Amino acid sequence: MVFERLTTLSLRGRIAEKVRDAILSGSLQEGQRLVERKLATELGASLTAVREALIELEMEGFITKHRNAATYVTKLSLEEAEKLFALREVLEVFAFEQAAQLAEVEELEHLENLHRQMMEAARAEDYKLFLQRDYAWHEAVWQISGNEYLQFALKRLLVPLFAFSVIRIARHGTFDLIRDAESHLPILEALKAHDPEQARSSLSIGLKEWNWVNRAYVFGEGVPSSAAR
Repeated sequence: MVFERLTTLSLRGRIAEKVRDAILSGSLQEGQRLVERKLATELGASLTAVREALIELEMEGFITKHRNAATYVTKLSLEEAEKLFALREVLEVFAFEQAAQLAEVEELEHLENLHRQMMEAARAEDYKLFLQRDYAWHEAVWQISGNEYLQFALKRLLVPLFAFSVIRIARHGTFDLIRDAESHLPILEALKAHDPEQARSSLSIGLKEWNWVNRAYVFGEGVPSSAAR
């Protein structure tokens, strides 16, 4: 059995935490099928509570539902990730350009606070928390864009990619978190300056570096020397 039986009936958050931790630790493998009734039995929880927890994990990107309604731990191939990156560069650059024009003082202060939290997680070498803060920072910029359709498209595209990165990086623990956090600073400065051109340029540079790093740390591919960290 993967899980120890819970002593009391758990809320969906506690079940989701158990399954999430099992994914991050490797007890549940990428691409492994999750059977709701088996999970309910192992956790000593109701089928309804397990289903609600899986919905939460699907929203976070840690699991995916296939067309036949079966549920699996998220797994991406390099080819799939590259396709997501290609769309990300188009959509997210547009979002950041819009945000640079529209950002209010309190929204910029919120971004600065999220970046501080990202740096704190980096210094603590908390990979899971760092990537959560990283995603929160990007999501906050999408919201500033004021385009709910753009926000939805970016979430749909990038939640699985961020989650899969969390799974891989959290297990290996060799990623330079501080350098990654610092790479957000030129983008943040462009947003604070309300400079769409600079926001686009800074984000494009950051995305290209992240794509190289993603190939190395998430998919085990070689990184060009120009992108060495």
